Amino acid sequence: MPVSLGGGGGGGGVFPQFFLTKSQTWVPPMDGKIAIHVIGAGGCGAGNNAQAGAGAGYCKKNSLAVTTAGSFVVVIGAAANPPTGGYSGAGGGTSTVAGTGLSATLTANGGAGGNVNFSPNNSPGGTASNGDVNNTGGAGYLGGGGAVGVYGPGGESTSGGKAGQTDAGSTQAGLANSMHGMITGGLAGTRNSGYDPDNNTVNGTPNGGDLSGGHEVRSAVSGSNNVGGSATVGGGGGGVYDGATGGIAIGGKGGAGLVLIQYLPW
Repeated sequence: MPVSLGGGGGGGGVFPQFFLTKSQTWVPPMDGKIAIHVIGAGGCGAGNNAQAGAGAGYCKKNSLAVTTAGSFVVVIGAAANPPTGGYSGAGGGTSTVAGTGLSATLTANGGAGGNVNFSPNNSPGGTASNGDVNNTGGAGYLGGGGAVGVYGPGGESTSGGKAGQTDAGSTQAGLANSMHGMITGGLAGTRNSGYDPDNNTVNGTPNGGDLSGGHEVRSAVSGSNNVGGSATVGGGGGGVYDGATGGIAIGGKGGAGLVLIQYLPW
C-alpha cells in the first residue's frame, strides 16, 4: 500500500493514502472517493504531581467524492511544549479540514493539559464535530495520558496510573497499517510498579504509540531530573511524580495532530 508521509504528495498506487503532518492546501491527485480522518493534538502532562494530559478529539468523514479540480485547506494542531517544574501542562492544538464537497469544517479539538494538584481532578479530552464520526478523547487522570478514540470515546488513564490506549478493536500495530477507510493506533506507554530511579533507567516503555497515551515517570532520587512519557500522535503526555527534592520534573509531551486521507476501493 503506497503511503505518502509528511507534508503531502502522491502515492504510487490505485488507493493511496496521505499522512498530513503540516498545515497546507491539499489537492486530490486523482478522481475517486476518499475517507478523511482528523485528529487534534494531545495535552501535555503536568510538571509535578503526576496528572497526565488528555487525548485529542477524532473526526471522520466516511466517504467523499473528489476530483482533481477540488481542494482542501488542512490545519494541523500543534503539540504544546511541556512545562518544567510544578506547572500545569498546556493543551494541544485543533486540527481542521475544509474544502470542496464538505458542508462544514471537520474539526478535532486538542486534549487539555494535566493539572497541578489535581484541581480539577482530570484533564478533559478534546471534542470533535461535523464528521460522520465525532469522538471525544480520553481524559488524563493519575499518571498516564488519555488516548484518541476511533470506535468510541478515547481510553482514559486509570487510578492505577496506566496510560490510556486506543480502541481494543484495532490492531495496535501503528498508523502505518491503516488502509481503506480504517485507521489503527499503537500501544500505550507502560511502567512497572514501584518508583523508577530516574528517567535514564525507567522501568517499562513510558512513551506511547500512535493515538495512545504516554505513561507517568516516578522518582524517589534526590536531584534527579524526570520527564513524563511522551505521546506520538494525538495522545496525552504522561505526568511526573517527583518524590524527592532537588530535581526538575517535566511533563510528558502530548502527541501532535494529524490528518489522514485515504482513497477508497468502493
